Amino acid sequence: MEQQRLENAVECFTEAIASGDRPALAMSKRGVCRVRAGDRSGAAHDFAGALERDPKCVPALVNLGNLALEANMLDEAQRRYEAALKIDDKSATAHHNLGVVYRRVGRVADSVRELRLAATLETQPKKVIERWKALWRKR
Repeated sequence: MEQQRLENAVECFTEAIASGDRPALAMSKRGVCRVRAGDRSGAAHDFAGALERDPKCVPALVNLGNLALEANMLDEAQRRYEAALKIDDKSATAHHNLGVVYRRVGRVADSVRELRLAATLETQPKKVIERWKALWRKR
């Protein structure tokens, strides 16, 4: 059942990409579906494609960071999360995952700072929504 839902979602996002309806975001979301289906290679291809269409696609940067983090490629993960934060310094997910990277490399104080900031940002959903709307208006 879940596999069928993921396949349907991939089809929907593929149609959105083809129609030009926010193709970078649609590619990033399709990549997330592929990660959940176990297709990490296809997901990485989608995230990279999203960045080709829009180099400021924060979700694609964060998701590439996530793939790198899962593969224990900590330098690459850190680079992706930091790039995402240069675009949107209020990305709670990027701050959180950067905190995880910092913890793994022994930068405990930096890790605590990032995790606390992520928690603060997570508790301000209205501000997060406003930031996303502002980012989309700029595109």
